Amino acid sequence: MKRRMQTMKSINHLTVTLGLSCALLAAPLASPLAAYATSAGAISHEIVLKRLEAAMTLNGQPVPAAQPLTIKNGVSYAPLSTLANLYGFQVSYNSATKEAVIRSSDELIIRAQAGTNEINVNDTAVLAAGDLFTQQGSMMIPLRTWASVTGSALKVSDSEIALSWKAAAEAKPEEPSESQIAPTANFTTDKSLYRIGEPVLYTNLSSSNSDDNVASTVWSGNELGFFEAGEHTITLTVTNSNGLSDTISKTIQVSSEQMYSQSNFQKLFMPVGDKINVDAAFAFEHASLPYRVETEAMTFVRSNSPEHLYGEEGILYQDNLSGKFRINIHNQNRSSQDLGVYLLATNNGQHDASIDVNALGVGGPTKYVSTSGKLAVSRFLTSKENNSKVATVNVPAGESVIVLPEMNKMNLKAGLTMTTYAELTASEQLQFSVVTLNPDSNPISALPELRILDRDGKHVRGTFAEGNRKLVFDETLGYAPQRVVIGDRTTDPFVEGADNTSGAPETNIGNTGVLYRMHVKVAPHTLISLNARGGHYAGAFVVNGKTVNTTDNSILINQGESAVLHRTGATEETVEITFVPASGSNLPIYMLFSPLPKTLD
Repeated sequence: MKRRMQTMKSINHLTVTLGLSCALLAAPLASPLAAYATSAGAISHEIVLKRLEAAMTLNGQPVPAAQPLTIKNGVSYAPLSTLANLYGFQVSYNSATKEAVIRSSDELIIRAQAGTNEINVNDTAVLAAGDLFTQQGSMMIPLRTWASVTGSALKVSDSEIALSWKAAAEAKPEEPSESQIAPTANFTTDKSLYRIGEPVLYTNLSSSNSDDNVASTVWSGNELGFFEAGEHTITLTVTNSNGLSDTISKTIQVSSEQMYSQSNFQKLFMPVGDKINVDAAFAFEHASLPYRVETEAMTFVRSNSPEHLYGEEGILYQDNLSGKFRINIHNQNRSSQDLGVYLLATNNGQHDASIDVNALGVGGPTKYVSTSGKLAVSRFLTSKENNSKVATVNVPAGESVIVLPEMNKMNLKAGLTMTTYAELTASEQLQFSVVTLNPDSNPISALPELRILDRDGKHVRGTFAEGNRKLVFDETLGYAPQRVVIGDRTTDPFVEGADNTSGAPETNIGNTGVLYRMHVKVAPHTLISLNARGGHYAGAFVVNGKTVNTTDNSILINQGESAVLHRTGATEETVEITFVPASGSNLPIYMLFSPLPKTLD
């Protein structure tokens, strides 16, 4: 675009030299920029628009236009965003007022709205030569009006119209830098008329004219389908890394004819990682499936009691461990000061040791406890699926080290929660300690003086031998509505272990932190979804190698919501599902296998 577009960094001292047929332009509107005098040596710039062609030239170089020069009711119109960009103005869109906002470096501010013949220029109402309107998503402005408010000249011939303006020589017009070129917002829908409950396909055609890729894409009104007849407006705003943006809006029509009910539509088309609305009794329309539990040996450590930290420094959990194990740490800062939570390893042996960090996920610090757990388990499962060692930590004989510095990149501030899942392999037996203290203190030097903090009487801390479970089913799932119950203690018994700071027996309530694997045959056209039964739930699952959050942008608030995990196609599928019940959420959960509604044409 450097060769194709020569605009100015600033537009100063604009002059009006109007000469065109009275059929196009009567007396010009008063220009807000008329106060700028023409200076000696001023440099001219010219845009030429050809009738009925979506092409323009700027100073003789071709440039694309969002829409062609259009004649409506005897008035010539051009796309507002294209004109503004070629003049070097900034373009934005106020979705609340539905106004396009144009700003120049000369403090010219133009506010324009489709459906009216009035625009606002520097807080002054100005009548346009005709009503502004949208054409295929682009706002169209009368050329006469644009010329008047920008102090430009118009020249008319049978086949083209020219816009020209002058800038003082000291402005030194030059090829625009990459940072001056705004992106172009554009999209299409596959149709313009839809039925109620008919899927809408959006194609984002936005582009950037510079090396700065579109950094932000914000949609409004882009529903997957609509369930009210009438007009519906969809808006897309794209912004590049330099903060320049462009907005486009388009309107579609929805007839009163229905294709799908909202319930069937969501089951068929709601994306994986999103959630659907269900009746709270929907899960009980699914028969409970019996399954066998095969335990896989895997030491698992859970440090979650006390969960709430009130500023007292001490050891939250401690145990001597070797070989491979998983650890889950989950705490919320209920004090008024910053805190640090650390995982330390102490080598009390005679030989140097090492710790391989095989998988790691840290969530938070964050305000919402469920979000902390979801982020941690999602990152942990993704890390585990990558099957690549995260780090190796050396522990010399007689020394202590911080095992997971990722936990301490930020202090745990008041009111925030942090969750960690990690799988580690220790080459020698080491003493592992989860400690909390003032982040300004040195945890390694403080460790010998710290006492073991009391449990909170509600949450879990301990070491468990059965950290992995495989659920085995004897039938193909989904030919009828069926549910798999997780974390209810009856169908899915809780893992038993011990709090090794005291030797007291411990039950891992909810089986939070236990790794589950399912290898199931699933019927064709089956929806696999997750329904929270104990309250809110936010977690993650790996389905056929892909991490699926429950949910991507929210949580399951109650029993009336289910998260979409997977849909099978036209044939039976073998589906691999791996998950860890997440900290900060409530158990039990139901995994539902539901026959999908029939698709319609």
